[in-house]
Amino acid sequence: MLSMAGVGGTASIGVTTNSGCSWTVASNGSFFSVTSGTSGTGPGTVTIAVPENAGEPRSGSLIIAGHSVTVNQAAGDPVFGNWAGTIVKGSGCSPLLPASAQWSGTIRRNATGAHEFLINIPAALVFNQTLSLMLNGNALQMMVPVDTLYTFNATLSSDRRSFAGTFSGGTCSGTWSGTRQ
Repeated sequence: MLSMAGVGGTASIGVTTNSGCSWTVASNGSFFSVTSGTSGTGPGTVTIAVPENAGEPRSGSLIIAGHSVTVNQAAGDPVFGNWAGTIVKGSGCSPLLPASAQWSGTIRRNATGAHEFLINIPAALVFNQTLSLMLNGNALQMMVPVDTLYTFNATLSSDRRSFAGTFSGGTCSGTWSGTRQ
């Protein structure tokens, strides 16, 4: 059995066999891929790549030289995935901004491992905007340019599936909240 963390990674599995024995690998795991060692003769190594798990724990298996190897992956951090929520303006905001606005987005890691938020706020004419997201424990912060630069701060709940916080920019401030979808 092979156990992988929710953040994903690579793993190598040694194949021990006599020097003249040939072997192959078959996979029934849809969440990982064999990146090297799909077949060989004699001892060898099979390497798999497992992407970050944005959901619940998952399991799959490999058949290597006729032997089953189970691959288990822990649940990923629930903060990564699709979100939706509401922004409610408070004092000092332009009357052109709506009193409240629905938003949706995805919190993810980019190719370099940095956190980012792909967000849509249709009422504020923000569509598919990718923003840098600072995550520090259960605190998150991002900055959104609309009519001025707004700083959004929030605190994640203990299960990391919802948050509530405040925003401010110029003379405008208010609250926002979100729930993992």
